Amino acid sequence: MLLKHGVATDTGNVRPQNEDAYVASERLFAVADGMGGHNAGEVASVLATTLLLERATGQTLTPEWFVEAITAINRTIHESAAESTERRGMGTTICALALVQPQVETNEPPQVALANVGDSRIYLWRAGTFRQLSVDHSYVQELVTEGLISEEEARVHPRRNIVTRALGIDDRVAVDSWLLPVFSGDRFILCSDGLVDEVPTANIADLAAQQREPQVVADALVALAKRNGGRDNITVVVVDAVGDAVDQAPQSFIGEPVLEKHLTRSKKKWVIGVAVALALLISLVITGRNARSGYFLTFENSTASAAVCIDRGSSSRVLWFSPTRELCTDLMRSDLIPALQRQIDNHSRLSTFIDAQRYVAALKEVSALNDK
Repeated sequence: MLLKHGVATDTGNVRPQNEDAYVASERLFAVADGMGGHNAGEVASVLATTLLLERATGQTLTPEWFVEAITAINRTIHESAAESTERRGMGTTICALALVQPQVETNEPPQVALANVGDSRIYLWRAGTFRQLSVDHSYVQELVTEGLISEEEARVHPRRNIVTRALGIDDRVAVDSWLLPVFSGDRFILCSDGLVDEVPTANIADLAAQQREPQVVADALVALAKRNGGRDNITVVVVDAVGDAVDQAPQSFIGEPVLEKHLTRSKKKWVIGVAVALALLISLVITGRNARSGYFLTFENSTASAAVCIDRGSSSRVLWFSPTRELCTDLMRSDLIPALQRQIDNHSRLSTFIDAQRYVAALKEVSALNDK
């Protein structure tokens, strides 16, 4: 399996400088969208992409590697921001893709490792279907998840650029990462929000479906974003998976399956087994979704100096689904009166990450009043 790519980046029609950065190598691709005043966003995005490429040298690129590398890069950006007044508060999003080649002795298809923090996106066009693979870590995505606004409303929402996760803002960050099989003919698009804020998903899909070189598609997407307003920097990386094996192409699932009129007993058993497995899979997906919904506050540990943290999911383990840590704040157990400590120990459920942040802010205000 080989990956062909094309890259296009532009300041857009309004911004004076380009705070986007990207990686486009033989097996590693990434887009970073910087934020912060005094060109600090540009510093953060360049740090993220440069360090990611350096860390990839000689490494087996996996989801676990992505988490380790991006977590370390986050600390570096955070420390760099603390060293300079002009860089204070700088941060960057990042989305990344890496080719994971299978072992020679196996017959498994190659895979790609994917990772993202923030609202830069990864799309996939495969066998006539176009979909977003990454999940935005943004204020408007929280609203979409809660069913308060639609995807189209999110694209033009006045607060669409507020991210709930970014590299450099805190000394810790949660990184989304996962594996995906890759087939010849797949087309991945990595982009900053300068594309998605200006170009509807349907138009991105139309260009992705065109059988043209990845560089041509990348140039066309950036040009369309500029024609539609170009109010932000725009960066697009188009990655095509190409291979010689015809049987690598994924099967199309469009249409109804055709079964023989007279099934043998063994085939009937097989069909029943598949149906049962599918029902179990659906049940697990629903359970997993419920286990991952909502947020709650908790203490980092049992000490008096433990930080108040925001966790996502159920406060108790459901099957193999455990809560994940989204953020630890600078509020400590010792800052709170016993009654408020008990409230946190009770793990009250909160609908969104924004609600959890507001809860922490309210606790800080109460703590400040008690200090007086």
